[in-house]
Amino acid sequence: MIDGFSGAAVRAAEQPLLDERWGDELMRRAALGLARECEQQLRGHTRRGTLAGRRVVVLVGTGNNGGDGLWAGTFLRRRGVSVVAVLTGSRAHEAGVAAFTRAGGVVMRLVGDDPQGRAEPTGATEAAEPIRVTEAAALLHSADLVLDAVLGTGASGGLRGPVADLVRAFEEQRDADARGERSGPRVVACDIVSGVSADTGETPEPVLGADATVTFGGAKTGHVVSPGEQAAGSLTVVPIGIEDQLGSAAVHRLEARDVLAAWPRPGATDTKYTRGVLGVVAGAPSYPGAAIMCTQAAVNAGAGMVRFLGDSTARAMVLARSPEVVCSDDQPWDVHVQAWLAGPGVVGDEAQAARVEAVIEAAEPAVLDAGALDAAARSVADARLGPHKVLTPHAGELSQIFEWLHGFGLCESGVERTAIEANPLRWAREAARLTGATVLLKGATTVIASPVGATGSPEDSECLCLSVGGASPWLATAGSGDTLAGILGTVLAHVAEHPDALAGLGPWACGDGRWATAAALGAGLHALASRAHGEGPVPPSVLAENVRTVLTRP
Repeated sequence: MIDGFSGAAVRAAEQPLLDERWGDELMRRAALGLARECEQQLRGHTRRGTLAGRRVVVLVGTGNNGGDGLWAGTFLRRRGVSVVAVLTGSRAHEAGVAAFTRAGGVVMRLVGDDPQGRAEPTGATEAAEPIRVTEAAALLHSADLVLDAVLGTGASGGLRGPVADLVRAFEEQRDADARGERSGPRVVACDIVSGVSADTGETPEPVLGADATVTFGGAKTGHVVSPGEQAAGSLTVVPIGIEDQLGSAAVHRLEARDVLAAWPRPGATDTKYTRGVLGVVAGAPSYPGAAIMCTQAAVNAGAGMVRFLGDSTARAMVLARSPEVVCSDDQPWDVHVQAWLAGPGVVGDEAQAARVEAVIEAAEPAVLDAGALDAAARSVADARLGPHKVLTPHAGELSQIFEWLHGFGLCESGVERTAIEANPLRWAREAARLTGATVLLKGATTVIASPVGATGSPEDSECLCLSVGGASPWLATAGSGDTLAGILGTVLAHVAEHPDALAGLGPWACGDGRWATAAALGAGLHALASRAHGEGPVPPSVLAENVRTVLTRP
């Protein structure tokens, strides 16, 4: 598991050591870890696997992030690497520049094509040879590795001035390389990709997308949520001695091993009822396939029993694919289940819509997907839903939910889809706060937000937030959400029957926090199933079979 912390939490953990004059030692530890990652990237980037003669360009900012980059460049220079430091501001870390030049590194100072109005260089930057944006872009392109050490966790507002122009020019060259199937330099980010918000993952353009990011003490929130995660590449956390002082994480990131270790598995004394009975309201004459896919996924995910409620045509189709599903035309109040799944494919069918309404009003936990989202939003006008109800929108559907809530007078305005995609963590939290429900926001990184509090306690004012990544982009296809819904319903039913089943993941996974944790587990299994047989198209019918494949691997 990866815990993502706010920038403020990391700075607060560092401060006591800085007050005791441990700043240089913290920087040395960070720079050593950063240099090691650069070495690994360089060895993997050349057939010879050697360091001597390799070329690195370090983009150096004005703060401690730039100091980390200069010291990492110093260590690389001592290993025989040719290193150029391009200073992007009017000042730089004095001790870092001094050590770097003593090691034989070359220092240059970035200037714009129109230097008028730029701050004059001071201190260590005064003697640096100026280099213009066009020349610097060519220098970066000719390198084996570019180390981004411009902005750290304390920065805000993105890149500006000549360094922004440089990143734009370099990214254009990288795009041309990609189109021509040529390999350009590797890019490593120091602490966080410059300009990316450590607290939200927002990525104001331009951004120098990294192949790898090396961060210090603990991962930042922006590393484990979209769109920051997609800019970061692979993530390495280097311990520097502040880890025990970080406090509560802002986001908990479940990894594959967490999902497989925590997934509910039956014991010797379990029965079909203790494993969890899932009720499903899905499908309609216009979308009958949704009922098939979500019930099949629930069966393959290990539900003790799946009860499907629908018309005779849908029941026949479900039974043809999954004869173990118990089908009827009952109403939700007529059957006993531990959890519900409602909404996939429920469009234009009054009988199914009425069942959806009954599920929303029921006491049992429920996954409310697709066709159930509008009814769920309407119900908030009368009463908040509660964290045991899990809403599963993508960004477009969440935008519509905000529009509905605005229409009911429950929020000041709607939220555009583009705004949600730019900061999914913020808007998942806001939706959880407004509805009282657990919100699973689907995307390149899935974000789960629950109103119960960051520690799982109702007294905590912050949302409990989790994230899941690693899903194949081939999941962006009609029907994959139906499969996810079936998986989610299965784990909710089990957790309803076994309230402490997920306690091993952390104290926040108990009590009402277990619903968000269960949702994250379901999203994690869905992601693993999307890559069960490598990369390539994953039709949702195959995806449901892959769920079983993942769970039965030794």
